[in-house]
Amino acid sequence: MYYKRFSVGGVANVTTLDAGLVSLVEEKVHIDAIFIMTNVWADNVIEGWIGNERVLELTDFIIITNDDLVTNPRTTTQLIEIPINLDIPAGQIFKIGIRCGAAASNILGSYNYTKLP
Repeated sequence: MYYKRFSVGGVANVTTLDAGLVSLVEEKVHIDAIFIMTNVWADNVIEGWIGNERVLELTDFIIITNDDLVTNPRTTTQLIEIPINLDIPAGQIFKIGIRCGAAASNILGSYNYTKLP
């Protein structure tokens, strides 16, 4: 099991994707899940893509946020894991991103993946 960090800075009225998790001919990859949080809830959409196929679309309200840390301090037990469970075809990239409306927000987290034989 491997982990790779990602961070995406959202832009108002734009979909922004990270560099992604690459599956190579020599080293194919299976994505098990992502761990994810946002800096603020803004009714934006979390998207996951393999090539030009969207395989994940979620509202940001279902993941944790670090907004309002003074009144709602972070707990050390929060962990939001979104199962993906897909093989990434050789030569393809799994990318995570955020589609922002008028209010931009950021996402950060980690890919949880395995290397295929």
